[in-house]
Formats: sequence, C-alpha cells, structure tokens
Amino acid sequence: MADRGYESFNTFAHLIRKGMYFVIHMKEINSNGILSAYDLPDSEFDTHIRTTLTRRHTKETLWNPKTYTILQPSTDFDFLDENCMYYDIEFRIVRIRLDNGTYICIATNLSEEKFPLEETNKLYRMRWSEETSFRELKYTIGLINWHSSKYDGILQESNARMILYNFCELVTSHAVVKTSKNTKHVYKINFAIAVNIYRAYLKHDGNETETMLLIQKYLTPVRYNRKYPIHLRPKRNRDFMYRIA
Repeated sequence: MADRGYESFNTFAHLIRKGMYFVIHMKEINSNGILSAYDLPDSEFDTHIRTTLTRRHTKETLWNPKTYTILQPSTDFDFLDENCMYYDIEFRIVRIRLDNGTYICIATNLSEEKFPLEETNKLYRMRWSEETSFRELKYTIGLINWHSSKYDGILQESNARMILYNFCELVTSHAVVKTSKNTKHVYKINFAIAVNIYRAYLKHDGNETETMLLIQKYLTPVRYNRKYPIHLRPKRNRDFMYRIA
C-alpha cells in the first residue's frame, strides 16, 4: 500500500511477478502521470489497463497507442532488454469521488468481485497509519534532516533513527492510557514528548517503571477527520558547523 509518488510500471511488474497485492495512489487522469496516456472518463470508474510495454519506436508501436506503451530511455523498467522487447502487463484502475467533489485514482491488482469500488476506498484509507508513522519518523525522531553528505553516513543516520522509532513505538504501545469517563475526546500517549523521555532513558540508563509512569502523564486528544494541505519543500543535509554560530 503506497501513496502518490510510487506509481510506476516497474513497481507494478515487480509486485505482480512476486504474487503480491497492491493498492497504490496514482496521479490524476489530467496530470503528467501514467493515466494521462489513456482515454479515461472524467467520473468514477472501475476498469482494467491492459498494455504491452516496449522501448521500440516502430510503425506498429507508434500507430497502436491502445495496444503499446512506449517507455522512454530514462524510465526504469527491469524486464525489458535485448532478449525481451515487449512486456505485457495488466492492472486495475479505480477512480473514486470524495466528499469534497475531487477524485482519487488507485491502482490495484485485487479482484473487483472481492474488492469492489467501495471496499477499495476503505483499503486505501487504512494507509493513514503509514502516513502518521512517516510523519513521526521525519519530524519527531528527526529523519527530515541529516548531517552527513556521504551515502554511508546518511544510511547510518537513517538506520539509527529507525531503531529509535521502533523502540519508541514498541514501548508506547504497552503504555496504559488512563482518563476520566466524561472526556470529549479519546486520548493517546503524546508521542513527541514520549520520544524525549525515551532519549533520556537510553542516555542515562533510567528506571523502566518510572519511565512508563512518566509517559502516561502526557496525553493528547485524538481528533478524527482533520485535513491539512501538503507543502513539499526540498531538503538538504545540515552540516555540524551550524552549532558554531
């Protein structure tokens, strides 16, 4: 299950060959994504894309866009080479109308009998736990910035933060949330504050019982159906020299 930015024929082909099921958010039909090359209606639909991938520019491939999809040299696809000039692929596209009037397109290889349009929409909404995990990993743990400029250093920093994140999530999942019965919201452990407590515990070899009791004091309400716009910004490494200033 993946959000936008992961759509590619290469990803679909690898997942299908491995016998894995996928639900991946795609770019809209009027964008510069994969679906812009196909004649699809501007409404809700549930259809299959069947095409033959190739890198050859011949009369047959150029004059039959409904049959062939020509991949550019810069487009990665691991199954086309000198011995394999054509690759047949098929997957399902579901376009769902949201409450605000906009649409989302989802690529999947699940059957429409077991997972009709409504069920596919429910599956995609379940990816929210992935979204929140990446948010905590990037901002709370600090993976959004790195200090190294070399590959091995960046990999080391990423692995260290992944280990810290998994440790924090494991401990938080065992914490008991105690609230009064007449609360307006459902409450959970404040993960941002808990991470700072875990860091102090690991750094100073703290007491496990005291740490668990401390994180249970810091709660945050769970507010459903909240939406915020996504602002994408390019990131770079932050050298250690910034500490001198």
